Amino acid sequence: MTDITADTSPGFPDSRHSFDLAPMEEPPSVWSVVSALLKQPGRVLHELLHGRARAVLGAMLLVALVALAVYGCVVGSLKGGPQLWIAPAKILLGSAVAALICLPSLFVFLCMNGADAKMRHVAGLLLASVCLMTVLLVSLAPIAWVFSQSTSGVGFIATLHLVLWAVALWFGLRLLSNAAAKVWGPVSGRLGLWTCLYVVVCLQMMTALRPIIDETKTGSFLPQEKMFFLQHFGQTIGIVGNHDRD
Repeated sequence: MTDITADTSPGFPDSRHSFDLAPMEEPPSVWSVVSALLKQPGRVLHELLHGRARAVLGAMLLVALVALAVYGCVVGSLKGGPQLWIAPAKILLGSAVAALICLPSLFVFLCMNGADAKMRHVAGLLLASVCLMTVLLVSLAPIAWVFSQSTSGVGFIATLHLVLWAVALWFGLRLLSNAAAKVWGPVSGRLGLWTCLYVVVCLQMMTALRPIIDETKTGSFLPQEKMFFLQHFGQTIGIVGNHDRD
């Protein structure tokens, strides 16, 4: 019987070697960095640790900012008008603040796991993870746009965006975990705990910046009322009483 589990013939690269550390074959640019993140993240990791870190960091930051802005426009397209700039602004702000808030704890957790980590390397890995998330979100944006143009249900659209974000988040955090393990050895235990904290912070940041999908009814960029993200999501999908919808 033919074995198809480990085809290493030309055109079928072995994914087990995608995190092998090696220099990027092309000069770091937006396209080469994105291509490496998707196909051979080990090359991006090598540049962050030993090579052209500034150029790679700059390219990833640019990709993340543009991708989040594009996806934010899709989010705002449900209501249109001012939401076409309010949604991207809030998504950019929330994503940046969440990453900055969680960066110190990621560094500490890795060090407690025995990693001889440096803050700049940890920050680079986190940015690579966020960059991959945003690339995936842009690739999923057409799906969100179709539903945004064909339905007006805020609760349904909010759930859809949450699902798409969860998919992108899974791949981004998988990249972070694999890259950290490649550099510093097994880190799954404490990194799993940090992942839970990061997810909660992201959800709470989006709640703190509400409304993002729906129109702002108070005339204020930020809400005046404090709220936990579970309560906010419950109001959005109509599970609990709704007096401050997103």
